[in-house]
Amino acid sequence: MCPCTKPDSDSLSAHPAPLHILGTGVLAEEFFALAAHMGVEVCAFVENIDRTKSGTTLCGRPILWVDDVPDGAQCLCALSTTTRERYIDQLRNRVVFTRLIHPSALILPGTSMGEGTVVSMGALIASNTTIGEHVFINRGASIGHHTRIGNFVTIQPRANIAGLVNIGASAYVGMSAVVTERRTVGSGSTIAAGAVVVDDVPEHVLVAGVPAVVKKRGIDAR
Repeated sequence: MCPCTKPDSDSLSAHPAPLHILGTGVLAEEFFALAAHMGVEVCAFVENIDRTKSGTTLCGRPILWVDDVPDGAQCLCALSTTTRERYIDQLRNRVVFTRLIHPSALILPGTSMGEGTVVSMGALIASNTTIGEHVFINRGASIGHHTRIGNFVTIQPRANIAGLVNIGASAYVGMSAVVTERRTVGSGSTIAAGAVVVDDVPEHVLVAGVPAVVKKRGIDAR
């Protein structure tokens, strides 16, 4: 990773190909605005549920049916739900998943980041952190040093994850939630908005409160 606030050589802004955004909801519009702010061209949105949207437009760009995305297209998935893995799997072997890192995000040296990951405005990522594939780090979120974030994790605005934390795949960290240092959050779990995690969180549970306690078990993250 680039030890500065600018996107590195593997991020979208370094590539001339226009972007296809997977999704047609409000987050897709947010990704469109984020890309536009960075000077990145979006050529189309992609729908995979409601075929009647195909042939219409969003933000002045055409909406394509998922099967009509060109091979080799450059894509990002604009779903905040951690189940976006199913959508990505529909295109994984045909397209290129790039990254979108806003220049106002501060990413310190020694951090690695997988394909398809989006880092929004004002995010702070400390040194020697590992970010998986197709992670969504929303605006103003903070991630501490030597932390590991699994694939398909969603971290919502102003969440604060301390150092030496391990967030399992497909977990969801709600707005302004806090995870204290050296904690583990299990795969598929949800941390509710404003929760303060001071103990390890098992897999597939919902935790909420200050301090956070288990409210539901046997769930999949949002």
